[in-house]
Amino acid sequence: MKVLRLKLYQETACYKKPFAFKVSETYPLPPYSTVKGMLHAVLNATSLVPMRYSIQGRYDTLVTDYQTHYFFKKSKTEEFVLTTAGLGIEREFKDLTSMPIYMHLLYDVELLIHVSAEEDVLHQLKEAILSSDSHLSLGRWEDLVRVDECELVETKQVNDDITLQSYSAFVPEQWLDEGDYFPYKLNSTYRSLDGNVRVWDKIAVGYVQPGYTIEEPLIDSYGDCVLLHN
Repeated sequence: MKVLRLKLYQETACYKKPFAFKVSETYPLPPYSTVKGMLHAVLNATSLVPMRYSIQGRYDTLVTDYQTHYFFKKSKTEEFVLTTAGLGIEREFKDLTSMPIYMHLLYDVELLIHVSAEEDVLHQLKEAILSSDSHLSLGRWEDLVRVDECELVETKQVNDDITLQSYSAFVPEQWLDEGDYFPYKLNSTYRSLDGNVRVWDKIAVGYVQPGYTIEEPLIDSYGDCVLLHN
């Protein structure tokens, strides 16, 4: 089976957890929905393209950024946000409010992502990524992505146990065994109810660090594990 192998780099990134409001906490790796969103944007897709993902990576440290966020009280207003700090100008808002927020940022992020889909989709993705005339972002819009590798590789099933050497990973349930891991239920795709409410389908995974052993996984032609969810 062929997959698209991506090695990506980000100087900073925030993969914001749902319902994290006063403090923008980040996942240690981008969840499936975040990767899906980036790749669908690359394809300019207007409907869901079936894909599966394997997500691994590492980062140097976590830093905290202090930001002021503005919120609109009404859907329509003539007020707008304009920073006047240090100008000696005072502005009063009726339809806007603000709140200080701490944002967690991962620093010096390296990602190894494998994408499984129909082969023509993989070729379209590869061509679109390599020929893109605009920057890619993963997480927030300002979390820019540098593409270090983008190629189609073959995978194969191995009968041996493989120990993760370099990267942490989101490991789907079918490969989880006893050991140290942090459980997550990650957003994957959503369904719209009444055109307004999004209901997310979730995938249960364990976040594991290097040294975790995977039983009989798929590996790519570089010997890296390919941990696709069901």
